[in-house]
Amino acid sequence: MSTIKTDNIVNRTGDQDSGLDLGTNDTIKFKIANSTKWTLNSSGNLFPSSASQGICFGVTSDTASNRLDDYEEGTWTPVIVASSTAGSGTYSTQRGTYTKIGRTVTFEFALTWTNHSGSGYIYIGGFPFNSANQSYYLVQTEQISLGADKVSFTARIAASSNQGFLINSPTSGGDRAAIALDTTGSVNGSGTYQTS
Repeated sequence: MSTIKTDNIVNRTGDQDSGLDLGTNDTIKFKIANSTKWTLNSSGNLFPSSASQGICFGVTSDTASNRLDDYEEGTWTPVIVASSTAGSGTYSTQRGTYTKIGRTVTFEFALTWTNHSGSGYIYIGGFPFNSANQSYYLVQTEQISLGADKVSFTARIAASSNQGFLINSPTSGGDRAAIALDTTGSVNGSGTYQTS
């Protein structure tokens, strides 16, 4: 069992409730405040005691804007939710992964459906977190009919939502419009958005 040499504890004669200062030659190199509550578990993982704690980047600032308080990787299940009547689909591919670092979510998904009972526009649901703001990203589709005179398309995650929808633009330069639901189709996409 290893120990910390008492010569390296700068405030060893001070109040025990004031925290712990580690250093050399009476110069503090590492400071542990008395209110610090972190847990180092048997797997070697370090956990803060509350969601408001994290790793701060900055010399003097201790604010939420420079604090890394979340990192997560996982999977999610994309679905088609039509805008007028949500309906339900029969899927041959439903795959999604994500990485969340702070407020930024980077995602990937592949979705193929062979039948759908909904009506209205195509909405892609099931994103792993609600968004804080609208964010645009590229998508690739197959077997989906675009509107008359519509050529380019993109997708958008709606504000404060975990759904996105496909948009096409007219060749004449008019207003963009959401793409109507096809009973069969395939969508593959990836992108980044911000949570609240």
